[in-house]
Amino acid sequence: MEDLALYFLWSGLVAAGIAALLYILFAAAPSVALFAQRSLAAGTATVTQGALPAGASSSLASADISAPARPGRPRTLGGIATFAAWTSVVFGGLGLAFRTIALDHAPFSNLFEFSMAFGFAIALVYVLFERYFRTRLLGAFVMPVAFGLYASALVFPSDGQQTLVPALQNPTLLTIHVSLMILAYAVLAVAFGAALMHIAQGNDRQRISWLPSPRRAEELTYRAVLVGFPMLGVGIALGALWANSAWGRYWGWDPKETAALLTWLIFAVYLHARGLQPAAAGSAPTTSNASSTSLPTKPPPRRRRRSWLPAGPWIVVLGFAAVMFTYLGVNLWVSGLHSYAGV
Repeated sequence: MEDLALYFLWSGLVAAGIAALLYILFAAAPSVALFAQRSLAAGTATVTQGALPAGASSSLASADISAPARPGRPRTLGGIATFAAWTSVVFGGLGLAFRTIALDHAPFSNLFEFSMAFGFAIALVYVLFERYFRTRLLGAFVMPVAFGLYASALVFPSDGQQTLVPALQNPTLLTIHVSLMILAYAVLAVAFGAALMHIAQGNDRQRISWLPSPRRAEELTYRAVLVGFPMLGVGIALGALWANSAWGRYWGWDPKETAALLTWLIFAVYLHARGLQPAAAGSAPTTSNASSTSLPTKPPPRRRRRSWLPAGPWIVVLGFAAVMFTYLGVNLWVSGLHSYAGV
């Protein structure tokens, strides 16, 4: 049973890698096709100009080098990418399910299992996000992260622990707390991908024509954080209950606890900064002709500069860096009560 679980987990890894590659190709397809069209048009123009008789009007040549129409994205490629992402979810889910049956506990006892669960969760959250918001282009930024988490499991031993350490021998709290933390991290990984897309586009103009607008990228980032932030808070609270059950205290400033709290605070800063976004300035209040002769009209309110916008996606990137440090760095490089999951 454990070997079958590994087979499905490795299959999920391969499917995630294929999905990541296909999403990138799907996103870049219009630019690649347009570049090829322009190169072909430039070559045709060169031949045409060389064939014109001396003194001929240049307008005839310019007619042959008009800008080609922008090609669209191949829907088939996008559909295959989505299918590969769903395949990764199915294989990863089956692998985790069979491993749970084989070991008789949730697969959260070491970094191999956690990495596989993290990669699976990112793929799952992304495909749901894509279906709800109808945005395949985000897959070019998120699915590589899922593949990276899947692949990171390769450096850790895959042997399962039949007997858990005492701190983990609370299957209900273990499953709920760790599952919620993984899902929260996965949602924040989607926010991270959207933030990268926002950074690539800039704030004032659309630098890359084949990506969504900066406003759309910012909206996707915000919606993902809006879901992941409360999930992370509840997960930390459940962790405190688990700590009280395992060690007799709710909070002890263990490195893992502190890092998780710091991560939550970083995303709180992002939401607070976005909440300070000023509303669009309205027009000056209108008055009747009679009153306008006796009462001065108020000038329209000044539009405050939205200074939080350049920092917004970078705060999310910093927050996801804190997620990765909490997930990996604390377990490997900092000793604490959570060091049992170091391998």
